[in-house]
Amino acid sequence: MKKRSIALMLVMVMVLTTLLSACGGGTTPAKKEEKVLTVASNMNMTTTEPWKSTTDGDYYIFYQIYSRLVQTDFRGNYYPDLADSWECADDGVTWTFHLEKNFPWQRGNDLFGNDLVQVTADDVKATLEYVMDPANACTRLDDLASTIASIEVVDDKTIKIVTKDIDVLLLYKMAAICIMPKKGIDEGWDFASKPVGSGAFKWDSNIVDTQVVLVANEDYYIKPNIDKVIYKFVTETSVAAMALANKEVDFVTYFAYNEMPTIQGHDFIEVYSGSSTCRWAAMNVTYDLFKDVRVRRAIASYIDMDALVAAVYPDDGTGVVQAVRAYGQIPPENAGGDQERAKKVTPPYDPAAGDKLMEEAGWKKNAKGIWEKDGQTFTFDIQVGTNDPIRLNCSVLMATMLNDAGFECQSKAVEWGTHLSDLSAGNCAMYIVGGYSGVDGPMKVMHTDNTGSFSPNPGYSNPEVDALLEKAWKTTDDDARAELIMQAQEKWLYDTVFLPMYHAYNFQAYNKDKVKDFFVNGCTNIEFNLVSELRNVDVDMSK
Repeated sequence: MKKRSIALMLVMVMVLTTLLSACGGGTTPAKKEEKVLTVASNMNMTTTEPWKSTTDGDYYIFYQIYSRLVQTDFRGNYYPDLADSWECADDGVTWTFHLEKNFPWQRGNDLFGNDLVQVTADDVKATLEYVMDPANACTRLDDLASTIASIEVVDDKTIKIVTKDIDVLLLYKMAAICIMPKKGIDEGWDFASKPVGSGAFKWDSNIVDTQVVLVANEDYYIKPNIDKVIYKFVTETSVAAMALANKEVDFVTYFAYNEMPTIQGHDFIEVYSGSSTCRWAAMNVTYDLFKDVRVRRAIASYIDMDALVAAVYPDDGTGVVQAVRAYGQIPPENAGGDQERAKKVTPPYDPAAGDKLMEEAGWKKNAKGIWEKDGQTFTFDIQVGTNDPIRLNCSVLMATMLNDAGFECQSKAVEWGTHLSDLSAGNCAMYIVGGYSGVDGPMKVMHTDNTGSFSPNPGYSNPEVDALLEKAWKTTDDDARAELIMQAQEKWLYDTVFLPMYHAYNFQAYNKDKVKDFFVNGCTNIEFNLVSELRNVDVDMSK
């Protein structure tokens, strides 16, 4: 009887289990599908320490991990990040920032463990002081040390910054500083291998020169729509375009317009252009070959820049403006970017005038038709990074024109990271690079002081240019400031250390069916925060 009862109970349990399963009570909930955004970045990550970075590619990633006091949008407007609000006193030098929202430091690491610790004004002060300390060799040192006179923590949520003089770029500079935890700074935390910030995404993994993976920060004040972001480093634009067409990536940070045929015909791909960015060649004036302004202006006279730009950006009949000839470094849409005035001080294409200038500088052509002086032939390379085929083509065309003019010149293409290292060390005689077209661009490429930290400035220094720029950044009137910047650029262009080539409109593309809420005031730039008060990027994994 006992055995029969036990058997009957077992049967009842099996029946009950079957009924519960039929009702769904016994099923295991389906695992939520992970939402992943995959980005093809045209630049390898050069450093995992934000205060040492010099490239946009690094900041695509840093700005997702770290918060800043303020952010900027595509139009150059400032909006809140750590600071909900800010104001400048009537004296023009006293700035107060209010950190009203709760931003916790990212958890799940050995620095904070599982403790929920809020970002405070002390963290902001510690970061700014760290950046301004020469011992830390921060690339932003010049930007801040020359500006900030004092930093005061009013309370946990309020910080006051007093500048040495009126600085119209202070907010712009603050928008570039990634705020680090004071605890990490004090304890010597290894930010290089284990970045810890307060942004919407946390550092997960890194395969050098291959990819970086970030995961959502569950404590961020806005819940991220996506779970993971993968940055694949694809420096060949043709490969990136193909990957987008094959749906292997969702977003391409940059591709050459000549890759358009690869993605044409794919209705799910959206292509757009951002603001223009200047591309230019520069001659390192620390090299004896380029110290004489007559030689530099002669070299400019031998380069048919209109023909060069037309060759690398041929008219394809679509009416799309890919680039415009640059006479100045400052884009035409920016303050101080008057191209007509810049043109007047730019040497025109005139080989005969170039010959005359070279001869005045003491150079003569030898029996082989090569310029020679004191037994030395005029021999040099034009170095360029391999990540941009347009700039590669420019270096080849430029070298060909200069060879025809009597120089021994060749194009030298190197990996992007190597190119940056060589520029920073001053190891390039002549080189092609681009960027620095933002509001602080003139200070970066024209002012003497920016040769100390990384800068594309090839040893150039002109006290008159410095004085004009310094006055400009203390001038609050927009029109007056633009005039001062333009005057500085005119003197800088006459000195012909830089050869502006073209203002290129940057083309990017993404899978518009899969990626949602990507636009920020008319732009989808990946450098902006993926999660912010302006957007919260999402992905449809079924697409």
